[in-house]
Amino acid sequence: MSAAALPAEARMGNDMARQFAHLPEADAVAKIADHIGRFWDPRMRTNLRAFAQTDPQALDPLILAVARTL
Repeated sequence: MSAAALPAEARMGNDMARQFAHLPEADAVAKIADHIGRFWDPRMRTNLRAFAQTDPQALDPLILAVARTL
């Protein structure tokens, strides 16, 4: 699936993963999860979790880990 075809939540999540890729995995997951928890609408979090279940290979591993913690 091309990046343009991804749902907005998946696209934004993958973008965040790239921004935090320089951190150790646990730190990156915690920071991304904190951001999503603070600033994303509950529907957006639900959409990300659902996408992680249906198309996990389209998500960066960091976002996949975040989706499993939401």
